[in-house]
Amino acid sequence: MEIQSSSEPKINKKHGILKMNSAKAIIGKNLVLIALVILTISTLFRGTVSKAELLIFQIVLGLLYAILSYVEYNNTNYKAQLPVERFAYYPGSFFTLRALKVGIYTTFGLLLFASPSAVKIIYPVCFIIAFTELIISLLKFNKKLCFVNVYANYILIALEDMEKIFANEIDYIEYRHEIIYIIKKNGRSTTIKTFSIDNKELFMTKILDWIRNNNISVSAESKQKLGL
Repeated sequence: MEIQSSSEPKINKKHGILKMNSAKAIIGKNLVLIALVILTISTLFRGTVSKAELLIFQIVLGLLYAILSYVEYNNTNYKAQLPVERFAYYPGSFFTLRALKVGIYTTFGLLLFASPSAVKIIYPVCFIIAFTELIISLLKFNKKLCFVNVYANYILIALEDMEKIFANEIDYIEYRHEIIYIIKKNGRSTTIKTFSIDNKELFMTKILDWIRNNNISVSAESKQKLGL
């Protein structure tokens, strides 16, 4: 059985522009966050602006931070448009890291809000970051921006970044506990947790065909487990 490969992703000039704009959005939102923190701390210790004015600044800068975060997300949205067919791939780390980040900022925000001390004026910053992270994470999940796909001579993995693994770069493959370990000739390795892949059965069929068609070395124990 031969692999029915999806259309090869075509990256045109627009994608280069999107990448550049995405980088600017990341820098911009970090600068906004720094400005927000500096203004809040300055008001706390030096009374730079009144509390009412600070709240307005926090709301405005918070909205700008959220907008720039969305621009960053929207500019990376082209990732999901490249392969027509893809397998959504969300390993546990995707949820754990984001849940921790949202949880930590929300907890700090609530503690600061309940605090009788002057430092409570920082709480909006925590809520802004937590809310923005939650919305962007939900968008990434809903749009299937994290995925894995199989092509004729390479595997494409898109998580935070895109990784292409060409067949001729692979030394051998191992399969243990529903995890594919791809060992490269340069000594580096990449894992694919198949239990975190949408439509796992179809993916396994494609990856096994890919291994056969590209004559990839597989350890003896893994061959037995994979039925190769």
